This record gives sequence, structure tokens and C-alpha cells, in this order.
Amino acid sequence: MTYPNDTADPSFQLPAALWLVSRELRPSDARESWSRGTAATLKVGLHFDVVQLFSGIVERGIRGIKDRDGIENHFRAVGITSAVIVSRSQTAYSLLVPPGTSQNWKEPGAKCIGIDHLINYLGVPVPTRREPPGAHWLLPAPEDDHMLCDPTKVRMLIGKTRERQGRTG
Repeated sequence: MTYPNDTADPSFQLPAALWLVSRELRPSDARESWSRGTAATLKVGLHFDVVQLFSGIVERGIRGIKDRDGIENHFRAVGITSAVIVSRSQTAYSLLVPPGTSQNWKEPGAKCIGIDHLINYLGVPVPTRREPPGAHWLLPAPEDDHMLCDPTKVRMLIGKTRERQGRTG
């Protein structure tokens, strides 16, 4: 089986794709996975750490309809506008945050993975994949460090859920 080369698929030349693989030892492995329509396995801690949030944590903080638009608006309401992946099973969100975030992360119920973790890889969909099936980007893939999620805003998102739970339960 042959796969398209990097220049044959224009999505591999997009700024987000170039940035995501730029620190990988073998960026061609990621591009090959993307060309097959599967998520690429990227090393966490090089460009980004990852905060993993179960969908329940995110969705309990939403008032109203919990469809894709409602979830996107929930993230955007606290200032998170990019770098959010929905898992293949749609049961978790991976928020790409600056490298080193995991060293000081202490939010209960939200795991942050960095370079020092035993398992420090993440399945990352091709940056143009915005819909299921499979893992996909809820919010656009980052094109540079400035597009990563701000850990303070991630904490605000988690706090909105806790605040809502305190009022309803």
C-alpha cells in the first residue's frame, strides 16, 4: 500500500500540521498516519502538555443544549479558542497547554500529562479533521505556541462546572 507524500496532500503543509510535527524525531510517521486517516502519535512535552478532561466534567458546566455548538461555546466563554481534541469515543477532551504545565498541575479530576510521565504520547488527528468518526479537533489545531490553551482558562472551565454543581446538587 502506498500513501501520499507530504507535498501531495496540502493539509500536511498547513501551519498547524507543520508546527505539530516540527519537534518530532520522525515527522514522516505522523504524516503517514494522517494520510491513512488515523491519528498520529505525538510526544507530549515537546510542544505541549495535555490536560485530559472527561466529557462529564465539561458538559456538567453547560447550561442548555449540550451539542457541539453548546460545547464549543462553553470553551470559548472562558477564552479557550483552539487546541482542543475530542477523543475517538467522544468521552474525553484533550486540551493542549504549554509544555511544563504538568509540573504544577493540581486540579482534582483533571489529569495533566507532560514529558516526565510514563506514558507521554497523544493521538493527534490531522489538523483539518473537525468531525467524527474518530478523534477530531473541536477547536482549531494550534499553529504555534500562542494558540495553546492557557492553563488559567482551563482552570476557569473546570471551576464553572464545580460552581454549577454546587448550585444544582
